Amino acid sequence: MTVAKSIVPALVTLAATGWLVAGRPAPALAGPAGSDTGGHLTPRIATDPASGVRGHPGSGAAAVRPPGPGDPTASGPYGQVVHLAQQGPGLVCTYRLRGVRKGGFLNVRDGAGIRHTPLAKLRPGDGGFSGACTATSGWIAVKTADGTSGYAAARYLHRLDLSGRPSLSCVYRLRHVRKGSFLNVREGAGIHHARVGKLRRADGNIPGACDATHGWVAVDTGDGIPGWASARYLRKL
Repeated sequence: MTVAKSIVPALVTLAATGWLVAGRPAPALAGPAGSDTGGHLTPRIATDPASGVRGHPGSGAAAVRPPGPGDPTASGPYGQVVHLAQQGPGLVCTYRLRGVRKGGFLNVRDGAGIRHTPLAKLRPGDGGFSGACTATSGWIAVKTADGTSGYAAARYLHRLDLSGRPSLSCVYRLRHVRKGSFLNVREGAGIHHARVGKLRRADGNIPGACDATHGWVAVDTGDGIPGWASARYLRKL
């Protein structure tokens, strides 16, 4: 009986990460892109260089915006997120990955559990993405950057803290950012924070706070992910 009690939790953990499945393996967390091998977990998130502007990192903090026109409103995995968003602010959250090594990914499935079919992948380089603020049996309804709706294992998701974030009452444009490049948006005001998105010249007008905080401005990306960007590369209109 003692052995059984110790084995069952271990099997549950393996199942959540996709290491244990019935039939052909379909891991929740996989190895390098294009690989069918099992993934490897790390105690920290692998972050990439600061910014697409050579020699100058970018920044950002993030939270999510309610779904826009065309998003499912009644059924389907992301319908839960939409339903919560319609009830009021604060019920849709923003996340980034944790415990997923650089080059790995986390599967997004069509239901809350590893028995459901993988629909898409979340990668550390994707930055922030929207999701429900509460989990369903250890799974969270999410929406990927490319618009795919599904469920991801909650243990690999870090919810972004937006407490104290100022209102976005001003409008900006990028400056000193060459064509084809970008400025990173980060989880907090500083380059030591994880990247949650990017700002590009093609994004046009950028909503942001009217005042900078230690050289960083609270902004929203073109995808609606809130964060912080270096004031040096922003021009207030």
